[in-house]
Amino acid sequence: MGRVARALIVHELMERGRDRWVIVTTLLFALLATGIGAYGHSSADAASVITAPSLVTLNAFLVPLVALILGHDAIVGERERHTLGLLMSLPVARWEVLVAKFIGRVLALSVAVSVGFAAAAVWLDATQRPVILSLLAPSLLLGAAFLSFGVLLSVASRKVATAASLAVVTWFLLILFYDLALLSAMVATDGALSQDAVAWLVTLNPAGLYRTSLMTELMGADALAELGLVISLPGRELRALVWAAWIVGPLVAGAALLSRRSAVAS
Repeated sequence: MGRVARALIVHELMERGRDRWVIVTTLLFALLATGIGAYGHSSADAASVITAPSLVTLNAFLVPLVALILGHDAIVGERERHTLGLLMSLPVARWEVLVAKFIGRVLALSVAVSVGFAAAAVWLDATQRPVILSLLAPSLLLGAAFLSFGVLLSVASRKVATAASLAVVTWFLLILFYDLALLSAMVATDGALSQDAVAWLVTLNPAGLYRTSLMTELMGADALAELGLVISLPGRELRALVWAAWIVGPLVAGAALLSRRSAVAS
């Protein structure tokens, strides 16, 4: 990336630092994480039994929503402010503009998530903190996946309100309704849909991949078996491909759509 693109990254990060939405969500995440850390403080195995699984659950719901809202106005916001043409006139490629906005907002999201983890880790002993800190990288992957999709929604939308509505709908579909749909399919087929097939469908959703992978690591390989689920999760290589597809795929699609619209406009 060129000098202009790097300057755009810094500009995006500084703008997000002044964004009330980012400040409020950072404080909210820190408050909730503090509550989880304080609740698990009395347990000798707080990190692995109470705090870490609770943080995974919190992140699975909150981080995707924050990421989608954070990315929904990346391009369409510039269009409504009539600054997109000026931005595109800079000596920088279309894809660099998109990637710069993505990276700047990922950095802002990383700060918000890191503050939350730090707030939870304060309540734990030094021997327990590494367990909490090990959740940071997967949580940032989850945020990056949904932020990338939010940026794609921003490119595809004509108005900020439309992009915001699509972001909320996406959150409901992937976080709430997706698992309900899988459960309904298992009930409707009366067990014909195997648990291994369900496991694959769950891991195709980044939120499901995040939850199942971390819960298995935190609670052991037999954790799901104790709940009556005898399944085998995809290997690390396939899970890495799923993460890459969710992070890179929307950016590639968004860059292509942005270039095509810019060519038509010119």
